[in-house]
Amino acid sequence: MNTSVHDKQTQYNERQHGTGRDHSSAGWACFGSGTALQAGAAKYSISQSELKMIGKAFEQKMLENMNHLLFLHPFMQEEDFVKAVFQGMLGNGHLLPSADSAQKSIEQESLKLSADPEEPLVEPLSPLWCRLNLRRAKAEGLPSHVVAGLMHTACPEPAYTRRDVADACRSLAQRMDFALPDDLVQDRLLDDSWLPSHSEAYRSCCRPAYRVIPSAWIPCMEAVLAISRQSEGSGRLLVTLDGPCASGKTVLAQRLSEVFSASVVHTDDFVIPHARKTAERLSIPGGNCDSERLLEEVILPFRQGASVRFRRYSCSLDRLLPEETLPCRRILILEGSYSSLPVFREQTDIRLFLDTPLKIREKRLLERESPESLERFRALWIPLENAYFSAYGLPDSSSIVIRTEA
Repeated sequence: MNTSVHDKQTQYNERQHGTGRDHSSAGWACFGSGTALQAGAAKYSISQSELKMIGKAFEQKMLENMNHLLFLHPFMQEEDFVKAVFQGMLGNGHLLPSADSAQKSIEQESLKLSADPEEPLVEPLSPLWCRLNLRRAKAEGLPSHVVAGLMHTACPEPAYTRRDVADACRSLAQRMDFALPDDLVQDRLLDDSWLPSHSEAYRSCCRPAYRVIPSAWIPCMEAVLAISRQSEGSGRLLVTLDGPCASGKTVLAQRLSEVFSASVVHTDDFVIPHARKTAERLSIPGGNCDSERLLEEVILPFRQGASVRFRRYSCSLDRLLPEETLPCRRILILEGSYSSLPVFREQTDIRLFLDTPLKIREKRLLERESPESLERFRALWIPLENAYFSAYGLPDSSSIVIRTEA
């Protein structure tokens, strides 16, 4: 890979526009037939044809990412390429210390770094993993404990082995028109005691300083930065997370709570009782939410610094459950549809809106709901949500929109 910067940039442009050599039929197998991936496919009833499609999509995305890395870092050598593929498929698990150890390591390294606001905050490696650059993180004021939290949260299940990485290196190298030394791929990569490292040329020119985190965080980084900045003070912080059904709000709220040690309250626990579900009430945008009780039991006490005691509502039992006390934490995430109602807004510090494609949301609903429940979603709950979004112009200009594709 000892090519000039100009040659590499030309090759990158050719590949991006499809003018390079065509290897489109090669390589998907190592991405779609990994041992761990096959086991996961059996666990979740994924067919071999679906797995083949997943493998092809994974390889194409990884090819784009490797080309982009080469464009950003033209001094990449063979070992740097192998390290990137290794991290993109195996992630950070091979070197992942405890959260406390990771935080201390990041703190020590960051002290020696100069902040760089021009450096990309994240560099994608694969659909599973990416690099978070510490110089940019320092410029953004991202604390070490948050970076450590991102490393440890939302980590995907292992999908590949070292053998899969070796096969992927060969496939990607073929499609990118360069050769890798056999001993690097065949011997060292398959040795469980060997870990890839950056070349001296790359270290000297690029001064790498990063941590590997799950790619699931990429679309969320604006939200992560906003919460991080506004949580620096001593006061309480209320974050709302809205969006259509099955967009992934509950999962994201849980992940954010782990990174920021936040409490989570779900609007699903504050649906109005059956007796109050009149046509008049449901005609009000967001009227399905018991906003009065949510405000009184949770939001106002939290903002006032008081203890939060509340009762969840059970739709199946049509009654309030026993009272519980919310853990006393500085950050509260109010998750769920209707969390952006006007009555909540003046109490809210950060408003997030999760936007996920309809086809993905429908697939999730099919997987988690019974046919009867799914039909009720389509006939009642989804139209009510859409009326609410339309009535209040959501997401609006004050919302941080998180757009996900999975």
